[in-house]
Amino acid sequence: MPVDFELTEAQKILRNSAREFATKEFTREKAVEWERRGEFPWELYRKCARQGYIGMAWPQEYGGQGTGLIETMLVAYEFSKADPGLGSAIMAGTFGSDIIAYFGTPEQKAKWLPRIVSGEITSSGCFSEPGGGSDIARVLDTRAVKTEPGWTINGSKLFITNATTATIFVTLVQTDPKSRPPYLGQTEFIIERGPGVDTTLMKGKMGWHTSPTGEVYFTDVRASDADIVGGAACINKGFPIALAFLDIGRLAVGNMSIATAEAALDRAVAYAKEREAFGRKIAAFQALAFRLVEMATEVELAKSLLLRAIWLTERARKDRALQPESIKVASMCKWYGAKLAVASCDLLVDVFGGNGYFSEEDVSRWYTFAKQLELIEGTKEVQKNAIARIMLGDEIARRF
Repeated sequence: MPVDFELTEAQKILRNSAREFATKEFTREKAVEWERRGEFPWELYRKCARQGYIGMAWPQEYGGQGTGLIETMLVAYEFSKADPGLGSAIMAGTFGSDIIAYFGTPEQKAKWLPRIVSGEITSSGCFSEPGGGSDIARVLDTRAVKTEPGWTINGSKLFITNATTATIFVTLVQTDPKSRPPYLGQTEFIIERGPGVDTTLMKGKMGWHTSPTGEVYFTDVRASDADIVGGAACINKGFPIALAFLDIGRLAVGNMSIATAEAALDRAVAYAKEREAFGRKIAAFQALAFRLVEMATEVELAKSLLLRAIWLTERARKDRALQPESIKVASMCKWYGAKLAVASCDLLVDVFGGNGYFSEEDVSRWYTFAKQLELIEGTKEVQKNAIARIMLGDEIARRF
């Protein structure tokens, strides 16, 4: 199938403006300070919102620009390349709200999307639980019980992005515990921070402290049918909604991962051309030069994979026959991209040598950030399982 990866003039202008903005605003000094304090960069997040970079793909009537997926990915790529940890934290500010944008009722969209696009609030998607991790197809421990005239929700979620900053939590819960398979009895609720909702910041994280990760607890939280994503007609239809969101999520992580890999490579090349040892630039040592060349080749290959994944994902929204291939390539992008980010940041530390192991050069912050890319939105094993199911078929893959 022929594919044209050439950007339009409008897309090139958007990419260049995002690059210019990020170069100016995503400074290393700001990133290090926010990381040290362990704070979400609200000031920068709202500045990005004023520039129109938040919720770009959402309909204009709700504050977005109605762009395609490629435009969002272009901006996210430039932000992450300018500073991987800071750029990714900014783009994660809307986490979970795409579910409202694509599956919510008009009333839900009108109520929440403009507040997110403006930078007033952040959102959170709640899936993982202490007892199951990435396994959301099981009977979830977080339950919504019908108690007229609405629902009562109890349970907890773990490893939740924006747990302590979010105003709303788009949460997958079990509404029918007896359903078999269990995922046919799950529903997505929009839960507003308020009575019965408690959050705790999870401390001791290796890195990415600008993006808060925490636990969310729901204790006798009252909700109505109007809080169900898509309304009452979507009771027990939350699982496919969650999967559709996570399909885009794994592509988004692949995007920021490849941007991280390229950013680390650029820093490594620049330093290797400046640093001298044994009477010459260290880039003149063939062993190091070959490592840089090999990484540059892998980054270029990954960028081609990324563009194909974006192209397939956009078309799969209109052509369901493309969905399996879309999911497969997006999973490849996430798995391989995250692996490459770790490898490139590892190379960056090696190029800086002993200096790279100390915080002064701000290399270790990139390294610890890169590692979490292999964990979020499904581990590398989860991605490989998804690829295997499509390549080999469920009958074989389910025996793993």
